[in-house]
Amino acid sequence: MTAATNLLVREAGKHMDRFSRVPGYSVALEALIRTEALTTTVLEHQHRLLAHLVGRTTEAERRQRRERDARRERRSAATGSRETDGRDPVAFWHEGGTGPVLLLLNGWTASGLVWPAEWVARLERRFRVVRIDNRGTGWSRTAPAPFTIGDLAEDAAEVLRAIGGAPATVVGHSMGGLIAQEMALRSPDLVTGLVLVATRPPAPHHIPAPPPVLERELGRLLGVPPRGQPLDGYFRTLWEPQCAPGFADRHPERLAELIAQVLQRPAPRAAVVHQLRAIAAWTATGPLASITAPTVVVHGELDELMPVGNGMRLARLLPDARYVELPGVGHLVPLEAPGRLADAIEAGTGAER
Repeated sequence: MTAATNLLVREAGKHMDRFSRVPGYSVALEALIRTEALTTTVLEHQHRLLAHLVGRTTEAERRQRRERDARRERRSAATGSRETDGRDPVAFWHEGGTGPVLLLLNGWTASGLVWPAEWVARLERRFRVVRIDNRGTGWSRTAPAPFTIGDLAEDAAEVLRAIGGAPATVVGHSMGGLIAQEMALRSPDLVTGLVLVATRPPAPHHIPAPPPVLERELGRLLGVPPRGQPLDGYFRTLWEPQCAPGFADRHPERLAELIAQVLQRPAPRAAVVHQLRAIAAWTATGPLASITAPTVVVHGELDELMPVGNGMRLARLLPDARYVELPGVGHLVPLEAPGRLADAIEAGTGAER
């Protein structure tokens, strides 16, 4: 992306979340994304056809082939990996443990790698834990784009079906919570329960983040690391403000682990934009009142990115929901309160210690 494009996206993004509360805005944006996706697919096919006519391959094909080889290598090296039924799903996934299936869906820009290792290990003692790389992240970076939250929900459902992992309890953090709700609406047979963490209801029922918070997040995520600044320090400036004040100073080792996980496969800026647009375009396939899966809503009291009122609204809109508010916790609940979140998951699935 050029500097001018970055500036344009940042300026539009500052107001996008508020625009999504205007009737019809999110519907129109989703229609635009779907039209753009179709146009992109047609143009890519034409480009490939022309390249093949002269005995060449496109850069997109070469990039996808490299990614496909990397996925296969990682899949074959993963301990406890299982073969899929039929073709490889669009989204890559990581898994471990045995027991009832627990599907983890991460938030904006974060892959399935970005979960606290000790927390995942605790869950894997009771569950078969499946962690999705959403499109644009991890080993799903060359998946088709642009896309909608509905597409991401279908990707996750496709993984569950391919590995014989349905039905599952679905844990969605931030953007992952949107995907989880959409899964429950589209594929209720795949979802036995929901744990919605630091997330929000669909437009126009959500409470937007304050404009200064959105401006801060967009400016940092779409910015370029200052010359000479190490990448770990740069990513610390992106993630630390999402925690409650003082958390990073009290637990530097937890933030260091998160940054190391992010650095394994950083999301390209184009993917950051595609995910942002998908979030702003989400209105949900149907009313949340039609979701019958037992749900636990977990929200940090000090969450700036998803103000705490969103969790309260979700609990009211869902017919079988229990609300858990965590005092002194910000947006990164799995990082800031892993024990309390694991307790909530285990209680919600009947797997208490």
